[in-house]
Amino acid sequence: MHGGTMEAINQPQSLAAVFPDELVAEVLSLLAVKPLMRFRCVNKFFNTLISDPHFVQMHLKNSARNPHLAVMSHNHNGFDFRVLTLPMSLLLKNPSTTIQYHPYFGLNDHYLRWRVIGSCNGLLCLIDRYYEFTRLDSRLLCLWNPATRTQSEFVLASSDEYNEFSFGYDNLNGTYKVVAYHLNDREHCTPISEIKVFSLRDNYLINIQCFPAVVPVSFLFLSRNNGGVHFSGTINWLVVRDYCFNSIITMEKYVILSINLSTETYTQLLLPRGFDDEVPDYQPRLVVLMDCLCFCYDFQNTHFVIWQMKDFGDQESWIQLYKVGYKNLFSTPVRKNHLSSSLEFKSQVMLPLYLSESGDTLIWTYDEYKAFIYKGKDNRVERIGITSTVLWLHAKDYVESLVSTR
Repeated sequence: MHGGTMEAINQPQSLAAVFPDELVAEVLSLLAVKPLMRFRCVNKFFNTLISDPHFVQMHLKNSARNPHLAVMSHNHNGFDFRVLTLPMSLLLKNPSTTIQYHPYFGLNDHYLRWRVIGSCNGLLCLIDRYYEFTRLDSRLLCLWNPATRTQSEFVLASSDEYNEFSFGYDNLNGTYKVVAYHLNDREHCTPISEIKVFSLRDNYLINIQCFPAVVPVSFLFLSRNNGGVHFSGTINWLVVRDYCFNSIITMEKYVILSINLSTETYTQLLLPRGFDDEVPDYQPRLVVLMDCLCFCYDFQNTHFVIWQMKDFGDQESWIQLYKVGYKNLFSTPVRKNHLSSSLEFKSQVMLPLYLSESGDTLIWTYDEYKAFIYKGKDNRVERIGITSTVLWLHAKDYVESLVSTR
């Protein structure tokens, strides 16, 4: 950097005389987090600006235009937890490029202590896998910002053995919350479902009353990625209602259970009317694509189908977004699993991770360690070149941000 430029940066009064504060903030909000963290050390002016809540939100809004995937990784010994933050633009431009791990984004996590349960506004929420063995009356949560390399821990006080956790943002009250699901009394025919919401800012735990007897679809399949999906201030689970162990599961029982993080109440949303009459062999899923809640599933072992809810909450706004034949994706047929109507583990096949704004390009994962890009216009598939230690099924939507973990 030239001497004159450095002198201008070290004299914020001179800088402000040439450029208005609003313009300086707008330009800086376009930068990545790492150089911004360096600027904080230059002088008080930059430190105050970059820490300002309005600037943080401006930067977050700009970062959303450059979406990433946060994918979990471990070393060959399986002991160290790592995160790769992958820009979608890089994956789409050159998927054959092998992406290397950058230690800047690492978390000191020996023996795989943490499990990621959600991502929102550049924050990853993790839960301690082993805390329950030493403190049976509580669980340990961690908010981690990989870009700023900051983290904060919270104690979730409860004696319940929760089966699933999800993480999201309460837009109305401006706080992050964790939703915990517990399936109780599994020895009896009809299970009892319990939902509790934990506010990280206010440190309170509330039980959602009159919760319906439902079982998450992930319980019926072998699923390592079974949390609810965060979208627009809600947590959404694909569930089977009125479930009874060893009973026949029909498609009429499949619904979306949507929990509003602001009101801490729930609604049930119906699936699209064009959904197959038969229960899929593989786990159907909810995902967020193109800023819409989507429902995807295997259709008769020949196609993968994606439905999009154009207007969230409007059950009449479902449209079929994609229907891709497996013969276009794989050189060999997808093996069919035996389907049983009882509660048991089943395989998962494919999970869409990203859909381009044009709707033509999809990033998929079809195995724990494999991901590919499908370009519908050319009917072309490209394998993403990356090390075998990346756990694609645990990938989360991610954007770099300056959002505080406190």
